[in-house]
Amino acid sequence: MVVDASFQPRIAAPAYAPGSGPIVLIDRAHHNGEALDGSAGAFERLLTADGYRLRHLETPIDPMSLAGVDLLVIANALPAATAEESDTLGSAFTDGEIVALLHWVRGGGGLLLFVDHRPFPRAAAPLGRALGLELLDGYALDYEVWDPLVFRRSDGTLAPHPIADGRGPAERVDSAATFFGHAMRPLVADIQPLFVIGAGIESMHPAGLWEIGDDTPRTDVEGWLQAATRVMGSGRVVVFGEAGMAVAQFVGPGAARRGMNTPEGAQNAQLLLNALHWLTGLLPES
Repeated sequence: MVVDASFQPRIAAPAYAPGSGPIVLIDRAHHNGEALDGSAGAFERLLTADGYRLRHLETPIDPMSLAGVDLLVIANALPAATAEESDTLGSAFTDGEIVALLHWVRGGGGLLLFVDHRPFPRAAAPLGRALGLELLDGYALDYEVWDPLVFRRSDGTLAPHPIADGRGPAERVDSAATFFGHAMRPLVADIQPLFVIGAGIESMHPAGLWEIGDDTPRTDVEGWLQAATRVMGSGRVVVFGEAGMAVAQFVGPGAARRGMNTPEGAQNAQLLLNALHWLTGLLPES
């Protein structure tokens, strides 16, 4: 994977003056398999262009590390650097970290969580349950075509939500794309859908990473979710079941585009900004 350095987010009406917005803490403390800095720097460029003040989490999650923070971003957390190759994957977060995170959210914090395809759902499963979601440890895709999943307002797979509408017509999102993430479903009644998985999509459950074939066990996940939100106390949570939607990269020997730099993902940047605006209170709850 190579960064698409030519991708530059263009924001017509930044939410905040440069360096004056809410403080955003980006997780680096959990062996993050898709860090949204460094190799995927388009995400940080997007936040900076909208005026957010960025910090990095280098220590465990606790009241001290979250003090003064408005928004925490976690992408593809793992319990150890080698865990992606493990068949016996544990939680990326300790029980104490999950308790501290939930207390902080309920007190007014905003959590933006990206959990990609297998094995990341296993590593995030205890946190997912605490947030009210079952994370299915697989690869959500159309096995016949392997195209990105596109969620559209026109067919209802991009669900009605302030994040889809933005602050006005210029920020309205009509479609967004993801790139082989996972499926999840609500465990509680107050989960708000954002991406609803359509017909023909299955969750593939191979024995090894990406060992997908005709005989791979699979689950029909039509109607499951790949993005959802929840209001918890005074705080808010957004969970995306895929992280590649937030990058701008070239992938593989053919240098295929992946993320915000693709035709299918042309509105991903605006959707991500809208998610940040919802998390920090610029958009209504529902």
